[in-house]
Amino acid sequence: MKLENHPFFKEAKVEDVSKLIEKVSESSFKANDIIFEEGSPSDGLYLMLKGTVVFNKLMPDGKQRTISYSSKGNFFGEVGIFTGAPRSLSAYAQTDVQIGKIHRKHLIEFIKNTPGPIEQILGSIVNHLHHTTKHYVEDMLEQEKMMVVGNMVNTIIHDFKNPFTLISLGAQLIQAHHKDEKTARLCKNIEAQVSRMVEMANEIIEFSKGKQSLKLADVDLADLIEKFRELNEPFFNADHINVVLQAEPVTIQGEENKLLRVIQNLVGNAIDAFEDSRAGKVEVLVKEVGTHAKITVADNGKGIPEQIRNSLFTPFVTHGKSGGTGLGTAIVKSIVEAHGGTIGFETGDGVGTTFTILLPKIAAAEEKA
Repeated sequence: MKLENHPFFKEAKVEDVSKLIEKVSESSFKANDIIFEEGSPSDGLYLMLKGTVVFNKLMPDGKQRTISYSSKGNFFGEVGIFTGAPRSLSAYAQTDVQIGKIHRKHLIEFIKNTPGPIEQILGSIVNHLHHTTKHYVEDMLEQEKMMVVGNMVNTIIHDFKNPFTLISLGAQLIQAHHKDEKTARLCKNIEAQVSRMVEMANEIIEFSKGKQSLKLADVDLADLIEKFRELNEPFFNADHINVVLQAEPVTIQGEENKLLRVIQNLVGNAIDAFEDSRAGKVEVLVKEVGTHAKITVADNGKGIPEQIRNSLFTPFVTHGKSGGTGLGTAIVKSIVEAHGGTIGFETGDGVGTTFTILLPKIAAAEEKA
């Protein structure tokens, strides 16, 4: 977009615009470049000519929260242009960006001579403040919820510690007195399920604190999928769902229990979503793709409801599950990203959903070492 064609100038006289354009400084930024930082002086108004800018706010926990975006044809600036207050947000180039900057003194001079643009500027500032307040409140509420969840799970773990210990001890005693293979397999499964429950609770605690710590080791994903089969095959049969598990022997660096949780959650969600009258099928495939392992979890269910597709990985987002917490997919994403991987999905009404996970075979920390 040419500077003179920017919507900001549409209410002004041609001669006034020409004088101002001579004083506008144009700049280009590459993706991820900092345009300005929070706390810096509000020294001008920015006209978007190309690309997209993202605005972040530093939160009390030290994390950056995305507040809003600006794209070609928009303009942005804060009330500090007029009051002298510092910037309340940081601005980054999300893509390659071209911007025209009207410096504060030139802007004020232009407004005095041309009253039209002041309505646009004030409207933009009010809208900007609205988004800032809305996202800030949402972030605070989410943090408060996660704190409550973490405290609750801590209490549950404390109360369940003795029963878990007794169940595990009972399985060991049974196995000691009955040496047959079937009993040994059942007792091993009991202990694995107890361990799994504890790990699931610990993951929620970690997630509520905003972190996923990993104990890295070599994990053969074919062995992982086989372990998943052993733990869940009785439930698959009971649910009358055809679960197909196929895995190439791909070894990655990760934490087995957390990766098991990822598969468990995605397959469990797929099974929960099937209608009783539909022949359900869930297929888990693992294969090696260059320097990564690719895991797909596909089903032929109803598809993810459209109203939650854009926020599926956000905490407390759930739909159609009376017992759902809305934390499962959020935890899955945090585990995948902690392993240096990515997760995405494709879905459609009545055609099912396919999740695709890519995990590096070598952990990022090891690659840098």
